Amino acid sequence: MNLGLSKRLDRVVGGLMGWCIGVFDRWRDAVAPRPPVDAVRHVLLVKFWGLGNWALLRPIIRDLRARFPAARFTIVTLAGNAPLVEDLAEHHHLVSARSVLRTLRDLLGVVRALRRDPPDLALDFEQFARTGALLARAAGARQRVGFRTGGAAREHLYTVTVPWREDAHAARSFRDLAEAGGLEPGPYEPGGLAPSQAGRIELATIGLTTPCVVLHPGSGDNFPGRRWSAQGFAALGRAALEAGRSVYVTGTAAEAELVARTVGAIGPRARDLAGALTLPALIALLAEADVLASNDTGPVHLASQLGTPVLAFYGPNTPVLYGPLSARSRALYRNLPCSPCITVANYRSSRCRIYSCMESIATGEAVSALRAILAGRAVEARS
Repeated sequence: MNLGLSKRLDRVVGGLMGWCIGVFDRWRDAVAPRPPVDAVRHVLLVKFWGLGNWALLRPIIRDLRARFPAARFTIVTLAGNAPLVEDLAEHHHLVSARSVLRTLRDLLGVVRALRRDPPDLALDFEQFARTGALLARAAGARQRVGFRTGGAAREHLYTVTVPWREDAHAARSFRDLAEAGGLEPGPYEPGGLAPSQAGRIELATIGLTTPCVVLHPGSGDNFPGRRWSAQGFAALGRAALEAGRSVYVTGTAAEAELVARTVGAIGPRARDLAGALTLPALIALLAEADVLASNDTGPVHLASQLGTPVLAFYGPNTPVLYGPLSARSRALYRNLPCSPCITVANYRSSRCRIYSCMESIATGEAVSALRAILAGRAVEARS
């Protein structure tokens, strides 16, 4: 699906729908206030985009299950996130991202199903999009909790709003939202992710050699300005080989050319895994790695939840919000006057075409950081 088109539709069409419904709800509540929810029997959780976001959400959902042990949980997300959510809820509605029409058809089916069993509590973890708020409202959820990000057409659809914080990690904001829904206040604790048996079996077929380092030079389909240079990743790969680690370079099938270029610059001992791993196998690989070196994208947070150290590169985004959380991790970031340029206010989009923030991260600095993490891992292994 065209991500840019989806964002425009959500902004324009979703904005108009949200404004109209929000005005109606405010008038109705003023005329005939609804009674409070007497008990939470059905919880709806909504988050469409982002493997990394779901990795961050997993420990929070586990805590919510403990808070409402008698409640049924339903998750609505994109189909590609299925391996990260299948063990978190009794019911899952997976929405296709193949085309806008297919997505709309799936969403209408979700609304019909939910209206037959309306949730008492809906938690919408979308940071800027209106689709989740519209879905929770259409499903008939009586208590709807979502982020307050300055968009009235979105915020009027909720019964309770929580500020999206720019001064704390996204995981903290996610937990703030869950606490507004009834979770006891407390710190965010990473974890809640482990390799599956299926993932380990698939990984075994590639002939994994450990200890190893994983490189992820891509950035998904949202703004290529988040990518550090392929030459820089190649230097990291050569440094890892010199330190006695095997090297695996991962990416989607669409990033095959980038991965092949990186592998070619490292040398024949590096392994090209572009498009070769399912999500469960990628999780199993990251769990085995001594370190993941990656741009600001989903694998950073998968590795963090597994406890694998991460060397991550930032520029259009800030590590304050999305930095790695695992011990011994490093985030390299220049904090130029124009950074960060992808925020919830602009639908995480940017028109920048000169990626100075990423280009200014020196290869030598990154290699030194990688060697320091590997040295720490070696000391840890000996002890």
